[in-house]
Amino acid sequence: MSNIVIDSPVGELEWVHIDGDGKPDLQGVPKYQADVVLSPEQAESFKDMVNTYWEENKPKGAKAAKSLGIYPHTVKDEEASKEAGETVYKETGNTVVRFKTGTTFQSGDPKVVKVFNSKGNEVSLQGKKVGNGSRGRVNGVMAIYNINKATCGVTFYLNAIQLSKFVEWTGGANFDTIEEEDGFEGVEGVPGAIDSNEESERPRL
Repeated sequence: MSNIVIDSPVGELEWVHIDGDGKPDLQGVPKYQADVVLSPEQAESFKDMVNTYWEENKPKGAKAAKSLGIYPHTVKDEEASKEAGETVYKETGNTVVRFKTGTTFQSGDPKVVKVFNSKGNEVSLQGKKVGNGSRGRVNGVMAIYNINKATCGVTFYLNAIQLSKFVEWTGGANFDTIEEEDGFEGVEGVPGAIDSNEESERPRL
């Protein structure tokens, strides 16, 4: 089986975690991660390439791939979520390619996911984080994972990111106004409370 170094197509970046403690995977293991959202046109040729790689490198006796590292892109369905009382997602028709890697080497030394600008020069984000809506491509390694005949497939290891558009992730909540009579406006005398006897404007977070 041969691993292949690849660059993803340029697309919107989501769920980028490339420093600090990373993002825990389903087993709770911290990982660095970057998702690239591809249009249907981009996804068609990319999927063909991945399927060809799988067919040429799949483990002997393996059944169908459990995962090829590519998934339908989904977003929160606001209306359905309100009706259901829980988060409901809907597919957008796009495709997500997910790149991951451990946060440390086997030696315990930390891994560094390098970041490059649109001209291909390495840059520092100065502690800032890549937010959803950023655009670029991801460099990584396409490889076969093989736990057993029923649990094998294709995975993408994360090496570096090239940004063509940077949107900083700022974190924090982003609430709209709740239109309810006698809505809570804060504790009297505490900074941040709104004086209900005066009209006031406050910026949304």
